[in-house]
Parts: sequence; structure tokens; C-alpha cells
Amino acid sequence: MSLVGRSVYHVHSVDQIQFGNVVNEKTEKNWLWVQVNWANGKPFNMYNSPTVNTNENWFRIDTIKVFEPQDMIDTIQSL
Repeated sequence: MSLVGRSVYHVHSVDQIQFGNVVNEKTEKNWLWVQVNWANGKPFNMYNSPTVNTNENWFRIDTIKVFEPQDMIDTIQSL
């Protein structure tokens, strides 16, 4: 099942969160990587992790979370 078009977020720099949509995907060394169009600026890779490529917006699947925006909005509004 393709993730293209799905909403994702990525937590970085300890307490920063970026939101975006998957625009491409590929498999490298048995890992799914997704390319993301970030809505609120691209994340930083302050620890130089090899699991993210912020220059080209490729992120290994274990570094992002797929989510439903409306579900998250509903949860936040219930706080």
C-alpha cells in the first residue's frame, strides 16, 4: 500500500514537530523511504542521523509517523 498523499509528522531537535505530505517513496536496503513536502518548514538533522536526508526531504519510514489530521485536531481540541 502506497503512502503517497498521506499526512505525516516528524519530531526533531528534541521538541520540534513538522507536518507534511508524502510525495514519493522508494526502498533502499530493505527500508521504505518517503519523500515529504513539509507544510511548516523542513526539519533539522542536528544529530546527522543517516536515517534522514533533509537536503532532499527523504526520511526512513521509522523516523516519521503517518496520521489522520482531523483525528489529531479532535484529540488536541479535547484537551
